[in-house]
Amino acid sequence: MSIRRTVKSSLRNRLAAVTMVGAVTTGVGIMAASPASAASDSSIALAAKSAGLSGCRGVPTSTWVAIALAESGGNPSARLATSIEDSRGLWQINTWAHPWTKGINLYDTHANAAAAKKVCSSQGPTAWSTYTNGAYLKYLGRGHAAG
Repeated sequence: MSIRRTVKSSLRNRLAAVTMVGAVTTGVGIMAASPASAASDSSIALAAKSAGLSGCRGVPTSTWVAIALAESGGNPSARLATSIEDSRGLWQINTWAHPWTKGINLYDTHANAAAAKKVCSSQGPTAWSTYTNGAYLKYLGRGHAAG
């Protein structure tokens, strides 16, 4: 019984360590965006409008700006590459989940917005974790100002 408990505890500790490293790596990846590389809020709003993302599934421009800010810090060059995803650009489009993005420059603001529109059309805004967990709400004021 004690051997089994030790094995379970050891496995649990290893999983906790891997999870913690993943969380730290994720935070570092997103926070790597410097303000100088960030797109302006109004340029994010313009890209959302131009791609037809605004109004997708009833979600207004202000919310799409807030989602982009929460996902990438407004950095068109943001990339989160882990063992389970490779997400790129303002709206962090996951190239593994969306293989149709191969050959698309997701670091281009307008191309990323067009890809986000396609994801929204098929999955809705709940495809973005920052929408479902409410993290975008922190940026909604900026979204309203830009929208």
